[in-house]
Amino acid sequence: MRRAIGTLQSKESNDAPPTSLVERTVVLIVDDDDGVRDALHVVLDEEYAVLEAAHGRTALDLVLSRPVDLVLLDILMPDVDGLEILQEIKALEPNLPVIMMTAVKTVRTTVAAMKLGASDYLTKPFQHDELLATIRRVLEERTGRLGAHAERGPPEREALPRTHRILFVGGAPGWRATLAVVVERVARVETTATLVDGLNRVLRFRPTCVILNVGRSTDEAARFLGALNAQSPACPVLVVSDDAYLGEAPVWEALNIRGVVRPPVNAGDLMRQVGGVLPLNRANDAWPQLGESVSRTVDYLGHHFAEDLTVEGIAEIIDISSSHLAHLFRSEIGMSVRDYLTRVRVAMAQDLLAHTDEKLESVAAQLGFADTSHLTHVFQRITGRPPGAYRRSAG
Repeated sequence: MRRAIGTLQSKESNDAPPTSLVERTVVLIVDDDDGVRDALHVVLDEEYAVLEAAHGRTALDLVLSRPVDLVLLDILMPDVDGLEILQEIKALEPNLPVIMMTAVKTVRTTVAAMKLGASDYLTKPFQHDELLATIRRVLEERTGRLGAHAERGPPEREALPRTHRILFVGGAPGWRATLAVVVERVARVETTATLVDGLNRVLRFRPTCVILNVGRSTDEAARFLGALNAQSPACPVLVVSDDAYLGEAPVWEALNIRGVVRPPVNAGDLMRQVGGVLPLNRANDAWPQLGESVSRTVDYLGHHFAEDLTVEGIAEIIDISSSHLAHLFRSEIGMSVRDYLTRVRVAMAQDLLAHTDEKLESVAAQLGFADTSHLTHVFQRITGRPPGAYRRSAG
């Protein structure tokens, strides 16, 4: 079980430094009612280090940035419904126990909460002994589960779930594909060209971050942002746009926009923005940190993916030795330049197969494959399915 260092302050002062260095189990209270939070402090402060949040988004930020061992989560809150927050917490931290709290207990909400992964359910007003007993039991159950996993030995790194789901919407196909391949090592990724399909993906894919490339802002983009916020209000958004209006703080707050990046987009800068919005939860993972040379290479490949490229030719354009570029690329992205380019082409093929009726010959020609046989061989090696089967499943 993770431990918090220090006794953390209440009343939304959680950014204050800890005042003592005692290791304690951390309980996060999420409730918009000041009186409820105060009452829970009275009960819990003696035994636990207590964090609190009056809003759902604040709670998600704390789960991402602080060690938390258990969450007490109210269902009825004004900004984001507690069930929505539960779903987001479970996407970020599948093993983090959450106890739901509500003044009105119904069978429907109880069933919904348990299906979404809640550990238990308390109806207000609850007795102090009942609350403490429930917390202790849930924490003991969690310790038992984690202990059982430890006895079986750690799973292979590749088998661990990727806690973040990134959805790229809009922008040029090469831009989406190059960035998707960069982050797919540490997150699940989906891409789409259109805002309409983007909303469908939000409902199905449940992203933990949306990166929206709209260039110039339009009414359609504004409607997309409003609909996204209504469907998944806890999902942070990074926007690529040269619209100055989107840079105003009130708009950011209302739509949960965490940053606006002005085009042209530097891949390394965008990765740093993603890392700032979505800290990774597994100790050995980190968002790709792209230096200037690798970032320029990624940007170049996003525009020239269909050409007959060599590492030597790219290195000459980037003004670096080919051996140094090969070393930096493998170090920062985790694969060779050639393997990366192949995966970018396959990602673009998936996009075309899913969203157009273009023949396989046309797809192969557009993306730099020698012929349909070459495309089919590479596509199946990387995705595990031939292009035709992928198109049928995506339709």
